Amino acid sequence: MMGENKKLAILKEKLSEEQEKGHRERLRQRFLSTGAKGFLDYELLELLLTYTVIRKNCRGIAKNLLKKYGDLYTILQQSEEELQKNKYMTERTVVFLKLLSEIIENGLYKKIHNKKISITSNIKLLNYLKCSLLKRDIEVFKVLFLNTQNELLKEEELFYGTIDRSTIYIRELIKKILEYNAKSVILVHNHPAGSLKPSDSDILLTKKVKEVFESMEIRLLDHLIISEQGYFSFLEGGIL
Repeated sequence: MMGENKKLAILKEKLSEEQEKGHRERLRQRFLSTGAKGFLDYELLELLLTYTVIRKNCRGIAKNLLKKYGDLYTILQQSEEELQKNKYMTERTVVFLKLLSEIIENGLYKKIHNKKISITSNIKLLNYLKCSLLKRDIEVFKVLFLNTQNELLKEEELFYGTIDRSTIYIRELIKKILEYNAKSVILVHNHPAGSLKPSDSDILLTKKVKEVFESMEIRLLDHLIISEQGYFSFLEGGIL
């Protein structure tokens, strides 16, 4: 009797594996036929997971991840340590997802690198900044360093957390400007809560930085706030 139960269990497992294999193949053929059009987020994530998760129901894993993190982009932005906390999230899967995230961000970065920047019309720049800064749960202060032709030399995330006009920020900014021999700068930070309205600290810092930069013949081209609602330009808003 025990032998029959074991055989039955093995047969059920094989049947389940064949069904999963067939389901995965249908997902892939559907994507090859129509692309991502018509796919739900969990189906796209499920399809990605099929390439690194062996013989498991990737649909359930995908739905659980989306329930926990909200959307695909947020999942891709998680750290390796955070991703590994999830069931069935192997090192191979983590590497795959982080590699995908890097490819996306680097692709957007390359589209703006060494290009002349016009804040009001450069959609590629804004797309890159949104990809880089949205879905972050803390404020991130990013700086774009440019040459005399307003071409991007370097961009860095320098500070984290609510910004103020502390001299340490300005001191660090100046060090980086000298390091990259930049002639102008664009400041960018996100508002995780969603509001695009600059805070008093945002305005005071911007005015202080502009004042210091002018004494060094460095141009502060703009200060941008990025949020889910879009972007706010200090230049366009008449603050600079």
